[in-house]
Amino acid sequence: MDYRKYCKNLASVIVRGVFPGLIREIDILYLCRFKNYVLWTLLLAVVMPLAVPPAAHAAESDVSTTAAPDFSYDVTINGAPSDEIDDLLEQSSRLEQLADKTPASLAALRRRADEDVEGFKKVLRSEGYYANEVAFKIDDKQSPVAITFNIAPGPLFRITKFEIGFTERADNPPVPTLEDLGIEIGMPARSEPVVSAQSQAVVELTNRGYPDARVEKQDAVVDFATDAMEVTITLDPGPRLYMGELNLEGLKTVEAEYVRRLAAWEPGKLYDVRILDELRRRYLRTGLFDTVRLKPRQAAPNDSTVPITLQFEERDHRSIGLGASFSTSEGFGTQYYWENRNMFGSGEKLRTDLTIAEIRRELKVTYVKPNFIKLDHNLNASFDLKQENTEAYDEDSATAFVGIDRRWRKKWVVGAGVSLEYAVIDDSGVEESYALAGLPLTARYDSTDDLLDPTKGRRFNAELVPYLGLNDVSPDFLRLELDGSTYYSVIDEDRLILAARAKMGLMAGDSASAIPATKRFYAGGGGSVRGYQYQTVGPLDANNDPIGGRSLLEVGFEARVRITDSIGIVPFIEGGNVYESMAPDFSGEFLWGAGLGFRYYTAIGPIRLDVAVPLNKRPNVDDSYQIYISIGQAF
Repeated sequence: MDYRKYCKNLASVIVRGVFPGLIREIDILYLCRFKNYVLWTLLLAVVMPLAVPPAAHAAESDVSTTAAPDFSYDVTINGAPSDEIDDLLEQSSRLEQLADKTPASLAALRRRADEDVEGFKKVLRSEGYYANEVAFKIDDKQSPVAITFNIAPGPLFRITKFEIGFTERADNPPVPTLEDLGIEIGMPARSEPVVSAQSQAVVELTNRGYPDARVEKQDAVVDFATDAMEVTITLDPGPRLYMGELNLEGLKTVEAEYVRRLAAWEPGKLYDVRILDELRRRYLRTGLFDTVRLKPRQAAPNDSTVPITLQFEERDHRSIGLGASFSTSEGFGTQYYWENRNMFGSGEKLRTDLTIAEIRRELKVTYVKPNFIKLDHNLNASFDLKQENTEAYDEDSATAFVGIDRRWRKKWVVGAGVSLEYAVIDDSGVEESYALAGLPLTARYDSTDDLLDPTKGRRFNAELVPYLGLNDVSPDFLRLELDGSTYYSVIDEDRLILAARAKMGLMAGDSASAIPATKRFYAGGGGSVRGYQYQTVGPLDANNDPIGGRSLLEVGFEARVRITDSIGIVPFIEGGNVYESMAPDFSGEFLWGAGLGFRYYTAIGPIRLDVAVPLNKRPNVDDSYQIYISIGQAF
C-alpha cells in the first residue's frame, strides 16, 4: 500500500468531512511522517462519527432540482525525487492552498494547475534539478475531479566550480574560504546554499575590518551537457577601517559612566560588526532601553579610524502591575507589584510585591545591583514578611537574604548567598519558634523563547541549601530541589506544543517531624499535581491533614493545541508523591491527576482555565474535581 497516498486521502476526509475550516490538510500531512497505519485508521474511526451525514445536509438546505457542477478535486503528485521535495511541492501548490475554495469552472481549475506547473519547476530548480519536466492530467469524469502531476526531475546538478574575487584594487583582503561559506565542490547545486554563501562572504568581510563590503557581481552558469553549475562572485570590499572612540547619544536618566563600563570599550581595534552587535544586545538585555541603534557614519578613506556612535532610546523605568488567580483548593488570590528598574542611574532594580490571598499574605521587597564589582555579576538582596495558613501548618515568618549571581555560558545563571529566617509555626496544634541560617546555592538554565508561553527550549533549576539551626528547636539539615521542563513544537506555526516537566526533592538531616513544617516537601494543587487539593498529595495525619516529607517526585505532560490565534485547549496528566525517606523510595502510591485546560491568548500571555480530576481518588480526602484560573501556562 502507498502510505503517503493512504495518509493524504485520510487527511482529505478529516478536513473536508469533519473539521472544515478548522484545521488544514497540510497539518495532518505533516503528522503523516509518523508512519503507523493502525494509528491513522483508529483516528478515522474516532472522528468520522463527528461528521455531519450527507442526509442531514440535504434536510437542512433547500436543494434545487438541478445541482451546480462540483469542481472539488484531489491532487496527486508522482515522481518527486525525495519525500522532502514532495513536501516542498505540496506546500507551494496553489491547488493545495486553495483546496477549500472550489473553483467555479473547469477552466479555473486548469489555471490553478498551470500555476502549479511553473511553481513546481521553480521548486525543482531550487533543489538542483534544472532539467526537470512537469506535466498534469485532469480527469473530470471522477468525483472529486482527479488531478495528477507527473514529474520527471532529470539529473541532479552539482557545483563543480565556486570562485570568489574582488574588484581591482591594490590591497584586497584575504579571500573567504569555501569552508567559511558552507560550500563544497561536488555538492548539489541547490539555490539556498549559493545565496547563503553570497551573504556569508559579505559577513566575513564586515567581521574583518571591511564594514562597507558588498557583492559587485554574481554569475551562476548551468551546463546542461555536464549537469554542472559554476559560480563566480565578485566582491567590492570597500575601505579597511578601525573603530575609534565610543560616543553615546540619547541618554536621559541612565548614567553615561555606567553605559561605558558595560561596553568595556577598547578603541583602535579592527572594525568588527560582531563586536558592535554583541554590544547592542548587552545594552538591550539590561531592560533599560527600547532601542539601541548604530548611527550611520560618514564615508572614510582606507585605513581610517572612525568614531562609533550609538543612539539610545530609554524605556520607562517605573511600572506597577496586578494579577489574580483562583483555585477550588486555594481560593482567590491577588498580586500587586511596584518596580523601579533604574533606581540610582546604573540599572539598579527595586521591586515591591504584595500578595493577598485566602491562605497567604506576603510582602516582599527585592533589590538588584547589576554588574556588581564585575560585569555580569549581580548583587541581590531581599526581605520577606509572610503569613500562611494551610491544612498542613500556620506560619508567621520574616526572611532576609543577600547574595551574588552571575551569568555563565549565555544561558546559565549561578549564584550563592546567605539567608536568615525567623518563623513561628503551628504544626498540628504545636507552636514552635524557629531560627535558621542558610547558604543557598543556585543554578538556572533557560533556553526557552518566552517566559509565560514557551514553545521551544528547556528550563532547569537547582537549589541546594544547607541550613543551620540557631536555637534549641531548630535542626541542622540539607535541602536539595531540582526541577526541569522541555517544550517541543510539533506542527508549523506552533499550533501543537508538547510540554513535559519533572521535579525532585531530597533532604538530609533529622526526621521529617523534626524539620520545620514549612521546609518539608509537599505536592498537590496548581503548579504541582492538578486534580488534588493543595499540599494533599503525600502522607496525611489522622485528620487527613498533610504532613509533608523529606523527599518528593513529580512529573507532568501537556499537549498545547492552538485552535485559533486566540483560543487553545490543553489536555494534561500529572503525577507525584511525597515520602518520609531522604530520597523517593516509592513506598506510597503514585497519585495521578488528569484534565483539560482552556487558553485565551493575549498580548501579556495566555489566560489559563484548567479543570482536573484525581485518577487515584481517596475516599473522604479528594474532591471529584479541581478548577484553576491564572495567567500563564502551568509550567
